[in-house]
Amino acid sequence: MLFVTIKRPLPTRFVLLLAVFLILLAGALGIALFGDRLVLGGNLSSTENERDIPVAGRLQPMRKVETAQKAVALTFDISWGDKTPPLILDVLRGYNVKGTFFLSGPWVSRQPAFVQAIKADGHQIESHGHAHINLSQYPAERIADEIRKADAAISQVSGVKAKYIRPPNGDYNDTVIETASAAGYTVITWGTDSLDWKNPGVEVITKRVLDRAHNGDVILLHASDTCKQTHLALPAIIQGLRDRGFTLLTLDELVETSKK
Repeated sequence: MLFVTIKRPLPTRFVLLLAVFLILLAGALGIALFGDRLVLGGNLSSTENERDIPVAGRLQPMRKVETAQKAVALTFDISWGDKTPPLILDVLRGYNVKGTFFLSGPWVSRQPAFVQAIKADGHQIESHGHAHINLSQYPAERIADEIRKADAAISQVSGVKAKYIRPPNGDYNDTVIETASAAGYTVITWGTDSLDWKNPGVEVITKRVLDRAHNGDVILLHASDTCKQTHLALPAIIQGLRDRGFTLLTLDELVETSKK
């Protein structure tokens, strides 16, 4: 039997369909091989562990204190509520621990008695900004106004001139850091996030902090009413840190250890 091969150019439509098929196939293989590391035209979506990772060429906030001493700072954000703050203060008082509280401007104005109690117990008071918004989404003028309003509220109610600001949600960019610095503030986030804001369970919160604590660590906790397990986990966190040889200090005290 005689076979005759007839050489004819492929139809243009067929070539285009073949090209589209090969592109889609390559994309599918890339996703299968590299998972969420493959980014098409955008940034990686943040996971909890990636929320505050250093980015090359970007200004960085303070996350920890470089110190040889085995010491950490327990820090608490408060933006709303009047049920959880006294519970947190009771635990700290019972264990003779001084913490650092980052307070939002509106909460300070609404709850002056709690602010005074925080100060009277010897805790450090710092700023958590004014409105609970992502500051990186706003121009420098709005960022400066948010910082100024919180600063005024804290100063008026407590008599304290704050010098650190933890931006809401730990959100920042170069503009946030530059604007805060111009206002006399150091932007700080955290070294260890307790995840207490997720209410994942007392044991989960405690284990996470104890497993991750390190020299100079700035530990993120919350005392807003939405965080319903923090005061229950706090005794085990304090005792566990002490059992591991850590001294619990305010942020100012922790910074002082880096100078020795």
